[in-house]
Amino acid sequence: MNYRNNNNAGRMNKRATFLNPPGTITNGWASTDWSEYKTVWAELKTAKGYKLFSSDATQWQGKCVIGIRYRNDIHEKMRVRIAGQTYEMDSPPVNDNGDNQWLTIFLREVL
Repeated sequence: MNYRNNNNAGRMNKRATFLNPPGTITNGWASTDWSEYKTVWAELKTAKGYKLFSSDATQWQGKCVIGIRYRNDIHEKMRVRIAGQTYEMDSPPVNDNGDNQWLTIFLREVL
């Protein structure tokens, strides 16, 4: 893990399931619904203190940030299900420091 940025594998205590979008080829057929792709351990990071107050708090409603171990098969068209809530990605996953150890993913809740 990338300890320089205070990322710690011991804090990955949530299960995050990545969902492929409709139309993805699965077993030779195009899917019609969001289909489960992979389930991984994730760290749920929340905006706290000065970060929340310095941002526009109304825009942070229904948003969260997760950190997972590096994977090269995750892309921004996927959705993520954590604890029964479904989120879509705000932007492509960020490879912290470009050293292929940790991905930071910004999410917003699907209503």
